[in-house]
Amino acid sequence: MKKFLILSILSLSLMSCKEQINDYVTIKGQFTNLAEQDTLLRINSRKYHKDIKFNEDGSFSDTLHIKEPGYFSVSLNRRTHFSPYLNIGDDLNINGDAADLNNSLSFKGRGAESNNYLITRIKEVQQFQEDIQQSYELDSVAFFDKVNAFEEKINTLLNDKKIDTAVVKREEQGLNGYIDGLKKRYPQEHQTRIKLAKGKASPKFENLENYNGGTSSLDDYNGKFVYIDVWATWCKPCLAQIPALKDLEKAYEGKNIVFVSISSDRPDKHEEWKNMIKTKGMGGIQLYAGENVSFFQEYQIASIPRFIFIDTEGNIINSNAPRPSEKDKIQAMFEKAGVQ
Repeated sequence: MKKFLILSILSLSLMSCKEQINDYVTIKGQFTNLAEQDTLLRINSRKYHKDIKFNEDGSFSDTLHIKEPGYFSVSLNRRTHFSPYLNIGDDLNINGDAADLNNSLSFKGRGAESNNYLITRIKEVQQFQEDIQQSYELDSVAFFDKVNAFEEKINTLLNDKKIDTAVVKREEQGLNGYIDGLKKRYPQEHQTRIKLAKGKASPKFENLENYNGGTSSLDDYNGKFVYIDVWATWCKPCLAQIPALKDLEKAYEGKNIVFVSISSDRPDKHEEWKNMIKTKGMGGIQLYAGENVSFFQEYQIASIPRFIFIDTEGNIINSNAPRPSEKDKIQAMFEKAGVQ
């Protein structure tokens, strides 16, 4: 009887030493460089919403009584947000620099492994996406080797046994779909990239309406480098590039380069096009394609904004050039081409 009592007490002691898992999520942490108006950490999903007030130093702490695990949208302000995976019982410490969240966001505590994986995966995909357009120019063996190496890299990251199984399952499904899509698109994309490879003669736009009057064609700018922006008045990512494009035009004013913006707005949006150029004080050469979409078709433009860089003889330097906001890449590309 005494032996049984001792074993019972020992068993209870061991149970009490086990990690206690809450039936809610605990989050705390700190964000630096918050703007004065950024006072709330907003947490949302389809079935849940909560606002957490920041302390003066950007720290925060609260509990989330979520009903089920899943991906949540967490925003510091209108432009800065991230999407962690939260599971009941998680105890997360979240920190970052609001001015550079992409490079500073980090998680510690219970549930951190899943979210730190997601941060790493996002960076890996972004880097891979930057290279994939040029990779379509490779022969099939080299292209598939590159895609398979990327798939293996992500799968290696997923092998961490501490990552939530629900995250692993969803990530594997997403990765399989992404890889299959790349491989299926390769034949057509490869042919397009060969046609639009560096050094090939650029497709031409001809007789497009010029905001300043008359019409303009690509041949009008022979002898100058041409940096083309394909955009539309309804395209928010396009509008976000306007300030950087204006700075770029100013920085290279008087040099052997012209900046041409071609609107892909529908024909019935002609007045909106003119009004936006005026209200935003847009510079460069502003052209309106209207129903003349042959240039877009030749370049197989499926999404905008799209930037194209053409040399002084009308040949392609980059059919999918860096955006104006990518200042270092733009400067390097212009210098290498000989813009002066």
